[in-house]
Amino acid sequence: MSHRQLADATKLSTPVLRALEEGRLAALPPGIYRRSLVRAVAKELGLDPEQTLVSFLDEFPDDLARPEASNAVVEAPVRTGQVWRRLLAAVGAVIPLLIGVAYFGNAPQRRAVDRPPALTPNHGSNTWRPEIVPAGGFFEPPPPAARPVTMLITISARCELQVMADGGMVAGRTFEAGESLQVAFGDAVELTGNNAGVVQFSVNGRAARLLGAAGEPLSARIGRDDYSFFLVSR
Repeated sequence: MSHRQLADATKLSTPVLRALEEGRLAALPPGIYRRSLVRAVAKELGLDPEQTLVSFLDEFPDDLARPEASNAVVEAPVRTGQVWRRLLAAVGAVIPLLIGVAYFGNAPQRRAVDRPPALTPNHGSNTWRPEIVPAGGFFEPPPPAARPVTMLITISARCELQVMADGGMVAGRTFEAGESLQVAFGDAVELTGNNAGVVQFSVNGRAARLLGAAGEPLSARIGRDDYSFFLVSR
């Protein structure tokens, strides 16, 4: 299973999965959000989510109360940390060949998903430009616990765009240049359209990177727990 397949199955981003696989916890959201990531990946890989989380916390403790594993799992002869290591091994062992072929064979398409475009002004319509900043600019976001999350979408050229929030349709039509749409969501927003390079957005007042080049199809899921990966760093 590749990073992309696991991301599609769990609705997590590939940068989150890479950080989890490599043990780079500073790149992951803290507390209950980090725990939910471990549970989601364990479930998709066929492991017991709660026992996997307990083993994970044995090696990477946090400040929250520890969960209790089910009796059936606690009684099983599993060493401390063995399930978590098995999870990392399952994610990492099947990736090298598959990711190598997918990454190097489709580098231009992957760049729009995994890496932000170069932030150079006036370098074509497919890059971020100072004169096209989603309303709100670079203001600091509210505390992480604030709910719902607010996204402001702005359109710089005519395009087809469909917006789903928490599984419900918000908009699905042809947008004209200069139009904007504000969306509040508690779980995730899904964007699909025919021109990724003309769709700008901000989350909680923070400007986000483009999701593709001009003319490329747009298909993205921005979740409450991982939207920070889409934000532009100053």
